[in-house]
Amino acid sequence: MGPFVALVLLVAGVVTFTVAAARVMRRGRSQDVAQWAEANGWEYVDKDPALAQRWSGRPFGIGLDRVARDVLRGNVDGHDIVSFTYTWRAGSSGADSRRRGLRRTAHVVALDALPGEPVIDLSPEGLREKWQKLFGAQDVQIDNPAFDGQWLVRTSDEVFARRALDARLANIVMLPDFHGSRLRIEGPSVLLWRPGRTDVTTLTERSKRVADVARIVLPLEKGGPRFETGGTIDGFGIPGLT
Repeated sequence: MGPFVALVLLVAGVVTFTVAAARVMRRGRSQDVAQWAEANGWEYVDKDPALAQRWSGRPFGIGLDRVARDVLRGNVDGHDIVSFTYTWRAGSSGADSRRRGLRRTAHVVALDALPGEPVIDLSPEGLREKWQKLFGAQDVQIDNPAFDGQWLVRTSDEVFARRALDARLANIVMLPDFHGSRLRIEGPSVLLWRPGRTDVTTLTERSKRVADVARIVLPLEKGGPRFETGGTIDGFGIPGLT
């Protein structure tokens, strides 16, 4: 056996081992999630294709091979909550498949409802967000220095956003449970996500925070126009939001 053939076999073996190990690890994580669901009275399913297509803002609506797996459904403080690991691969449908990026993951916790309007998007104000503001990205300020310095706020309805971001909601999203996460309100849907896979050790607390936000925001629409259900937002083109 020549050196080149040996090298090819070695590389093939490493790739095969890596793929197999990744599958075993994923299967083990899914078993842990399923066991948590059984112990805590939640419903578990391996995949739900509809969830990967329900929302349009980040992390949804971008990339390839979008999958919602390790799906958990439960009721928290009277609200139907869904949690799942969302995965996608960087790239576009017209791109060379060999140039697709690495698979990315996000742990999503949300009200189990169809999205609509109005929309409020809160993202941690990091370096990227500061650059976006420098070049004119929308940021709703509420004259709360701590909140304004931590969150970049973009919305389809600034009047509604200012009503929603009262002292109660501003204080809630400053809690540690929201650190490193992104919060989006899309009509009757409240969505909280952060990079990484499902973490059942924090799921109870994060679910309660989603319910807390819902209790403040959803009643604001009572007596006004009904939410418009659907996965897209016509005429809503805020730079950097989708």
